Amino acid sequence: MNTSIIALGRQFGSGGREIGKQLAERLNVRCYDRELITLAAQKAEVREELFAGREEKAPNPWLFTGVYEGGPQVRKGQPAEDILFEMQSQVILELARMGPCIIVGRCADVVLRATGIPTVSLFICAPFEDRVRRRMEIESIGQKEAEDAVRKIDKQRKKYYDTYTGRNWGAPENYDFCINSSVMGIEGTAEQIITWARGTW
Repeated sequence: MNTSIIALGRQFGSGGREIGKQLAERLNVRCYDRELITLAAQKAEVREELFAGREEKAPNPWLFTGVYEGGPQVRKGQPAEDILFEMQSQVILELARMGPCIIVGRCADVVLRATGIPTVSLFICAPFEDRVRRRMEIESIGQKEAEDAVRKIDKQRKKYYDTYTGRNWGAPENYDFCINSSVMGIEGTAEQIITWARGTW
């Protein structure tokens, strides 16, 4: 496979994170997800707490509590969400240049588009009802709470992606491969992706 990087977008509750891990294990590469927050904080030379609650969120122009006072890597008054996006983007580029890996979310497909680094973009989706059921099982919560969580996180991810990329989150035409994880489950979906991508990794 000539591709070095898999950029994996996902709907909340579709199992995207788990599929990313499955792909990483089978392809013998690293999968980067939540640890990108830590790496971004180190890159920005700020405390990781600055980014608490701002993961994959666009800045809110009406809220100013998340504004940083400035530092070696960031401008004074810059929203924490913007700092996180900029630093994560730099980290993603550095990781991609180090070798094959999988990046979950964080607009990685667009961040890597103009770099010349061979990248394949995936989007994992699933029916709303299946995603709600999955969150209920994983978190041991009720249906209403799970429904609210799925709607909320999807809305946040869409606003984040659309704001920072100018593209439409989840639109099939923006990705190389879209797949419904409910059809074959986590392991089956990972296997199907590998089968599809076998000629390019």
